[in-house]
Amino acid sequence: MKQNLSQKIIDANIELHKKSAKHYDKIHPEIFNKKEQGLINHVLAQVLAKIKLEKIKVLDLGAGTGNIALKLLNNPRIESIIAVDLSKEMLDELEKKAAVNSKLKIANKPADEFLADNEDNYDLITISSVLHHLPDYFGTIELILKKLAPGGVLVIFHEPTGEKSSLLSICEWFDSRLFVNLFLPKDLKNIVKSLDTILADYHVYHEFDLSGLKKFFKAKNNLEIIFFQKHNTFALRSLRLIGKYLPKKNNFILAAQKK
Repeated sequence: MKQNLSQKIIDANIELHKKSAKHYDKIHPEIFNKKEQGLINHVLAQVLAKIKLEKIKVLDLGAGTGNIALKLLNNPRIESIIAVDLSKEMLDELEKKAAVNSKLKIANKPADEFLADNEDNYDLITISSVLHHLPDYFGTIELILKKLAPGGVLVIFHEPTGEKSSLLSICEWFDSRLFVNLFLPKDLKNIVKSLDTILADYHVYHEFDLSGLKKFFKAKNNLEIIFFQKHNTFALRSLRLIGKYLPKKNNFILAAQKK
């Protein structure tokens, strides 16, 4: 990818999350619904059970408003969490929720810049709804794996599968339009309609390569995929119910452990 395009993607994400940070959780019920949140907690519990350490150092990349970090913060096995995000506004929302907590450290940097500058290793690295925003997610994952301690786990939450079908596309079209136009108050509706996602969600529009990503992990002799699931997630509960029966899935979770 050309440097000029990479910078445009980064700038678009800074602008998008600056506008949406205060309302992020409310405008993303496809993430912040009871079922999806329960699934995240379930996967985190499974992953923590795989890490054979009394105390765990966590890196939450693209931490946003704290979807993952806040679930780990009060776990007695968690020694520290570094929450990294290029959006100051998103991290401000996380800090409001977390209040004062000595376990939590904040880093307002792009993921690649943080990974290049930071010298520590981590026992658990989490990424939630981040890879599709990055200019080169394969390159970022290479950097991440260098920071993963032996026995440590990388977990990727809520990323697009890239799978397509007419039925899935129809459901996604109805889901976004009905949610925004019928279920959001006017002020939030105006904010959502003003967001430019074409560059910010670059790999949603340019097909996320899930097949290539799985091959990438399987080719690493020192990595083992310990969890993988594809599923559909929608803003509207009715479509989440329908989504269970669709053959194509729009989201995935993947966890890999370093040997």
